[in-house]
Amino acid sequence: MRPFALARVLQLAERRADVLSRAVKFAHGVWLRARGRQVQLTTLRDAHIAQLAGELRGGVAAAQLLEMNRLQHAQADEMQAAQAAIDAAHRAWQARLAEWMQVEQRVKALRLLEQRHLAQAAIQQRRIEQREHDELVDLTHRRDAGQRRH
Repeated sequence: MRPFALARVLQLAERRADVLSRAVKFAHGVWLRARGRQVQLTTLRDAHIAQLAGELRGGVAAAQLLEMNRLQHAQADEMQAAQAAIDAAHRAWQARLAEWMQVEQRVKALRLLEQRHLAQAAIQQRRIEQREHDELVDLTHRRDAGQRRH
């Protein structure tokens, strides 16, 4: 029986799928961490706003108000950067996922070809065994017929 001609290609595709699977998981983790960072920043911003509201009720100096305003702008910039990081991480994750899915489809196709090859080989083996069995029966009958004549 001939070995599966694409066995090495299948093996390499399976390895590539494994590597890409890890890349997908890593990219997903980066995306989750970016979302976590945004949640932290939102919590800090909300706490800062609550603190500002309390301080503003009591009154603040103009210089202090300018500093608070500067901090709010810095927080807003940080929130925008966090959103950009989330968007970039999501795109990277989706790209890795699409690439993995494509390779996984190739692996499935190669496995199907391998299964068909093995099924065909099994059929050929059964035919060979049947032919050998038939030849053995035929020889036995001839031998028995020859012994009866004598």
